[in-house]
Amino acid sequence: MRWCLESGVVLALAWVAGGCHVYDASLLDAGTDAGGVTPDGGGCNNRDVPPRPTAADGADTEEIIFGLRQVVLQQREGDVWRGIGRDLDGLCTYPPDYPTECRPPRRARPPADGDDGIDNVFGSDLYPLVELAVRGLEDTARQAQEEGRLPVVRIRGWNGMDDDPRVDVTVTNAIYAVRSDGDAPQPHTVNADFEPEVMGARAPLPLWDGTDFGFFRRDTFFDGDPDRPTIRDDTAYVSNRFVVARLPERVEILFPARDVGVLVRLTDATAVGRISDDGLTLERATVAGRWSVLDLLSTAENVGICRDSESYEILSGQLDTIADVRSRPGTGGEGVECDALSLGVVFTGSRMRWGGLTDGPPVRNVCTDP
Repeated sequence: MRWCLESGVVLALAWVAGGCHVYDASLLDAGTDAGGVTPDGGGCNNRDVPPRPTAADGADTEEIIFGLRQVVLQQREGDVWRGIGRDLDGLCTYPPDYPTECRPPRRARPPADGDDGIDNVFGSDLYPLVELAVRGLEDTARQAQEEGRLPVVRIRGWNGMDDDPRVDVTVTNAIYAVRSDGDAPQPHTVNADFEPEVMGARAPLPLWDGTDFGFFRRDTFFDGDPDRPTIRDDTAYVSNRFVVARLPERVEILFPARDVGVLVRLTDATAVGRISDDGLTLERATVAGRWSVLDLLSTAENVGICRDSESYEILSGQLDTIADVRSRPGTGGEGVECDALSLGVVFTGSRMRWGGLTDGPPVRNVCTDP
């Protein structure tokens, strides 16, 4: 994953073994105040994505675009992490037996799951550790999102109904977004050192009322062609208004936050969010997947955790303690070491309009770049 998507997180999909329950509307707020762990045999429902609907498709409506804002990275307070994500391994890792697909290199067993078998070590253990080294990362990310630098989900081919067996989902990121004067024509915007200018002045910040225009990173489209995105699931679907999309394995996703950004490469990743009844919001847009320890360490310098530093050594050691899943599903077993961390991150998507493509800044290595 690449945290230069101006503070966001991305999607992908993998199915868990049979017998798992799926999302429903009641799960949108599940687990935000739960404490402790669910005991083994306590009726754990393995939380998975909604199934693809079998209803016939209808005529397509116009495309809809959502900018992902209000990212929730700090999830430990109130045990919010317990309700964010999916059951990645199809196991409910609770006491007393802690069934699991692997064991951490430096620990006898992985941490306990969240609600309904949710795997989200990122929220429970990793982000609090990162925040010790990079203070205020969530606030910085949110500020960038409010200014228009953020991950974006583009949905085409939707029939406008609660169920659609196939839609086309693109993930990109906005370099900036500009305010629109209601139904007025799109303002002529100039990319001035990755900031939007209109008639020589900094363009007004977006209002996030559904009328803003986004300008999206050109290199996330092959040869700058808006119809050839590099991060795409053209067999995504909508189930009971939940959009479900799968991302390519280990595709680089950028989540930027002003001067820093995180480059993320996920496997077994999904993105799920509910299109609101009025179509203006993508509610509780959740990205879940597996983040390889080696991929995670390779992006540490993008947020200022530099090699040969004490913070880097602490991070490396802790990852071997909290790793809870295998990077490649189905490769676990007795005595097999975990080589990845589970991740769940949630956003709120706000409707925006297509403004065009533009160049974006390079990913910055805080430790080596001036």
